[in-house]
Amino acid sequence: GPVVSVAKAVKSSPSLLYHLAAVQCLVWVGNTSWNLYGGQWFADSVFGGNQHAPKDSEEYIAYGNGMAAFSFGGQLKSGLQLLSALAIIAILLTATLPPRLVYAPCIYVGLVVSICAAFFVGHAHTFAIVCMMLSIMPETGSFAIPFG
Repeated sequence: GPVVSVAKAVKSSPSLLYHLAAVQCLVWVGNTSWNLYGGQWFADSVFGGNQHAPKDSEEYIAYGNGMAAFSFGGQLKSGLQLLSALAIIAILLTATLPPRLVYAPCIYVGLVVSICAAFFVGHAHTFAIVCMMLSIMPETGSFAIPFG
């Protein structure tokens, strides 16, 4: 039946497909972390804010500033995603590089900016925005590069 056919197809798939599946899973774990916790990271850690602080307190204002920076970083992230997706497609159409050699740098950019965000950003607002903006690269590579 159909289930047996699918099981046979999966079993006979090349090992590269399993590696790609594992990489895609890890890329999406990273994307999900940035998307779910990015605002909290900006407001609480980078800006030192507290949404539960009394209104008009420095911590409450810092929280608002952090959320505004998160929104601005998200806008920059969207712009970078558009431009980098077009660049990746142009590279794939004009160069004879295998897709994985175009995808790998996207993943490494995500790795480096995630490490920077975790260990080096501190309270550097602009650096945090740059890290957030560049964190889109693994996702962009996963969408822009066809592996079919």
